[in-house]
Parts: sequence; structure tokens; C-alpha cells
Amino acid sequence: MTQRPLPRGQHGLPAEVVVVSQRNRIIEGTARAVAQHGYAHTTVAHIIALAGVSRTTFYQLFKDKEACFLWCFDALAEAHFHTVAAALAEPAPHPTRLLAALHAYMARVDADAGLASAFIGEAEGATPAIRSAYTSARQRLEDALAQWLKDVRHAHPELPDTGPTTIELVNTAIGGLVVARARSGEPLLPLVPEMAAFVFGAIGAWRWAEHARAMDAPAD
Repeated sequence: MTQRPLPRGQHGLPAEVVVVSQRNRIIEGTARAVAQHGYAHTTVAHIIALAGVSRTTFYQLFKDKEACFLWCFDALAEAHFHTVAAALAEPAPHPTRLLAALHAYMARVDADAGLASAFIGEAEGATPAIRSAYTSARQRLEDALAQWLKDVRHAHPELPDTGPTTIELVNTAIGGLVVARARSGEPLLPLVPEMAAFVFGAIGAWRWAEHARAMDAPAD
């Protein structure tokens, strides 16, 4: 939903409310501008025109375009990480936890399609600082997945040892799919069973993999 600009002059709203409203409009404006022009060709003029704020307001909140993009990306990545971490921490069987985490993550990316297109789809091709933030966000997800696998190995020592690079390969594959779908706008949620089967197959849990392929994505 497009937010209405705040009334000019004395509106009586607390300063913190004004700042939140302005920041939210700038986030929306940045996402729309980057989606339209790509990060490299987006300018502050594009952002403020779409956000409905002044250049002065923009620079009161952000140093420059890169700082604005980084703030938006970090906020989105943090929300996505906590969605995954919460699902993986649920007291449930290990395959159920992974299915729930994938379902929650892909549902969130699909729901955030406009933001994902701008801030996930463009991050790898932006500046070194933004690429570093993207790498850090991916590493946090990889670490969470590695902890899940550690718990799986503890509970199921009969599974084969797939080596230390397995989770890195899995994370790279899923991350690449998320980026591709963020750019194309195609939904990720229908792919959850196959994603889960891929992960289970990678760790040698073939029974879990066949079960995942045979099921639909969990209902919302």
C-alpha cells in the first residue's frame, strides 16, 4: 500500500513517528527505483521522487544511496534470518524443522517480492560493501543450516559423513535459486518439497528425500 506523504508544516506528530514514516517511504521508494533502474543507475533523485520526501530529508537519514541500500538490505536479511532460525529451533523432528524453515523462508521471500527483487536481486552486482553484506547474510544462513546438520548427525549417526563442504554447496545452490527467483518474480514456495529433497539427498538421508518429494509444501 502506498503511504500518503505527511502534511507539510506543523502537523503535531512526534518526531519519532515522522522519522519512521519518512524512512518507510524511502525504503519503498528505493525498492521501486532499484527495481526500475537497477542499483547502478538508480540515483537519489529517483528515490526521493518515488518516496515523496525532500533531498534534505533523505540526507538527514542516510549518508548516500549506498548507505540507504545497505540499511534496507540489512533489515530485510535480518527478518529473513530470524524466520529461518525460529523454524529450525522448533521442538520437532529434524526433517520437519528443515521443511518448516524452508517453507517459512520461501513464503517470506515471496511475500516480500518487491523488496526481494531490489535488495536480494541486485546485491551481488552492487558495490563491494553491499556484496560484503550479502555474503555475511548468506553466511548466517549457512551457519544455521550447519548447526541443524550437526544436530542431525548427533541424532542419526548412521547417516553417511558427507564432508565439510556439503552445507556450503547446499547453501550456494539454494541461495542462487532465491536470487534468480527474486529477479524473475517467480514464486519460491512451490519448490519447497524439491528443495528439501535436495538437502536430504545431499546429506545421505534418502528416505527423507523421497518423503519430501512426495509431499506438498506445508500449508500456511
